[in-house]
Amino acid sequence: MRRSPVVRAALILATVCGVLAAGGVLAGCAPQRHVDVVRVEQQLRSLLELHTYEHIYRDVVYFGEERRFLGIRTVDRAVLFAIDISVRAGINLDEGFALTRDRSSRDRIYVRMPEAEVLGVDADEGSIHEYFIREQGGRINLMELTGQLDEVKERTRQDAVDRGLLGQAEENARAIIRRFLQLAGYTDVVFSTVVRDEEIQG
Repeated sequence: MRRSPVVRAALILATVCGVLAAGGVLAGCAPQRHVDVVRVEQQLRSLLELHTYEHIYRDVVYFGEERRFLGIRTVDRAVLFAIDISVRAGINLDEGFALTRDRSSRDRIYVRMPEAEVLGVDADEGSIHEYFIREQGGRINLMELTGQLDEVKERTRQDAVDRGLLGQAEENARAIIRRFLQLAGYTDVVFSTVVRDEEIQG
């Protein structure tokens, strides 16, 4: 199951509007005329992480332990269960993010944005569904399953990246930031990793 990136992007934009409206930068997120770049950047940085896309996987985990003493089985514990793993991706706005107005056009603004990254991989304990459990010789607790869960989380993270999670997160982040800057009065939003000094108004 996957959460819709469109829905998530809309929720993030609504959050941004709320933060900025509360801070007096935008009034109700109606289009403005060239809000000060420094104030805009400060408000965006206050979000720190722009969470723009999420994959949710259902995975199966197995744990088993068996011990014998003098040929007699003293411990026979096993569990097989399914659990939801979520992988969140987005942009860390606290690192390498900058807004710069164009020197030759007051409607153009350059956005230097770091690459999307995986922000978190979480196992939802509330989603656990046991298929079977055997606890001869002691109960099984979640702490004992840490190693198996860590392996599942890493496998899930890599699978999400292979399926284009980071590209989708970056695309959504650009759409959100572009819309936000348009609301702030900048109709020409240019994304770049490097902006030449002669093109901009510092």
